Amino acid sequence: MSKQLELVQFPKINHIRILVNEISFRNAHLHKEFELLMVIKGHGQFTISGEECKCEEGDIYLIGSHDIHSISAMPLEDGTLDLDNIPVFLILQISNHFLLNYFPQIRTTMFKSVKLNDVLPGDRASVVSDLLTDSALSYFKQDKYYQITLVSEISQIMAYLYKYVDHEIVSEIEKEKIKKKTNRLERIISYIDLNYANHIRLEDIASEEDLSVTHFSHLFSSYFGVTFQEYVNLRRMESAIRLMENNEKSLLEISYESGFSDPKYMTKMFIKKFGCTPKAYRKEHMSADGASSTKTYTTEEKESIYSASESIKVLEAE
Repeated sequence: MSKQLELVQFPKINHIRILVNEISFRNAHLHKEFELLMVIKGHGQFTISGEECKCEEGDIYLIGSHDIHSISAMPLEDGTLDLDNIPVFLILQISNHFLLNYFPQIRTTMFKSVKLNDVLPGDRASVVSDLLTDSALSYFKQDKYYQITLVSEISQIMAYLYKYVDHEIVSEIEKEKIKKKTNRLERIISYIDLNYANHIRLEDIASEEDLSVTHFSHLFSSYFGVTFQEYVNLRRMESAIRLMENNEKSLLEISYESGFSDPKYMTKMFIKKFGCTPKAYRKEHMSADGASSTKTYTTEEKESIYSASESIKVLEAE
């Protein structure tokens, strides 16, 4: 299954995952969990279900389950990304089975994706910010009885969400319809993920989904907020960035392995997105041994997940 459908793991405590993540470029993806993202530093841009919104330090966003979203550093006036102020997020992911025995409605709750700072009254956004920070520190430090602290603080956050954020508790039938839509999105993303390095055509996926080319093209743009070709190019750029970390690979090899028909086209895409050539990007963002930083980079995206000790240091500096 495609990694674009984020399969969230819960390694420390059931139904809860917390991470500190620096993201310069994360393509459109979706997951079945609720997700809260608080900007610790830097600034960037979300695209949520086709709608663009900026995020600054202190902003908190709720991403509803199954909502397609992408994240990037802030686009500059010339269309390139501001890589000098890459956003760092505190991310809380909550399974829809959290507290299920006490509140079974959580399993079929559909929250509207929203900036919490705009909908929480009074100082509630500040309270949620403190709860997120405290729960994250408990998660990373794992002091004695930290599980009780975590469940308590995250339950308070969920109570605020239910009280102040637009949501719908759908029927099992509606939930099944949503599942069918998600399955289609999974298939589309999976097909692109498996074939982006080769010649890939919109017509082929439309045929697989038994849709006309026109209908599929409109459907794709409405789901992802970009055209089919734009999405494929973004996917190829992600692959190129990942392959750059292997210093044994030339840029010519990287361009072809990433699915670009011509190295000049890859250069054009990098200049358009980052304001520099692939060669300059590699020199600026990769160290001599090919590593992007001391943090752990994922294999598919340009994002770095902080270690527990790094996360604690960043959170305690706030």
